[in-house]
Amino acid sequence: MFNITKAKSRRISHTIVEQIRDAIFSGELNPGDRLPPEKDLADDFGVSKSSLREAFRALEALGLLEIRQGMAGGAFVSKPDLETARNSLFNYIFFQNPSIQEFTQLREFLEPPAAEIAAGKISDADIADLEENLAQTEKQLDSGSFYYELDTYFHHRIAEIAGNSLICFMIDSLKNALVIMKQQLDLRPEFSVNVLTRHQRILAALRERNPAKARAEMLEHIKQVEQELIANSDEDVPFES
Repeated sequence: MFNITKAKSRRISHTIVEQIRDAIFSGELNPGDRLPPEKDLADDFGVSKSSLREAFRALEALGLLEIRQGMAGGAFVSKPDLETARNSLFNYIFFQNPSIQEFTQLREFLEPPAAEIAAGKISDADIADLEENLAQTEKQLDSGSFYYELDTYFHHRIAEIAGNSLICFMIDSLKNALVIMKQQLDLRPEFSVNVLTRHQRILAALRERNPAKARAEMLEHIKQVEQELIANSDEDVPFES
């Protein structure tokens, strides 16, 4: 059992969420642990079952609890998966409604250094994987549609090669938001061609194992994307309000 204090009358469910979340983060509760029965927990918190269930739903949405049904059911502590975490960050980004310039600035902090690190770590197998990605991209380009999944994978793969899981997570989350932005804009056909060309230049630098060049090429690519998005946007906001 973890330490419990009576929930405050205001924002009761939020207080419960905070206490259970803190217990998980502190190690009092671990993935796989089963919480006490609903009635006992409601009594300990001094709340109704409906308030407790509301808190459970919030914790389940955060990926911190799993609610199982049946005789062996109950509320179990779970470890948030990557998809849940990415969606949470994407939702936050969406409601912040950042400008294209803000997106670009954050990408500049993350992706050029990742490309620089990747150039010093990349293997022949990694290069072959990226080459296949660009070959598939060229085929997709011939169909006249933008290759969102291939574009996202190219950037994800470079971050993965760099070996920093946090940078990889952030880049993946940003790319998901960027896909929504691009889908809302009436991008010219040249945009896809320019992206492919820049990806080819980045790969050439990686193939040379040239960290400085890989960093510079990635930075130039990000700046070019910014210019293209702004040129195709009536207002400098990525999401429709």
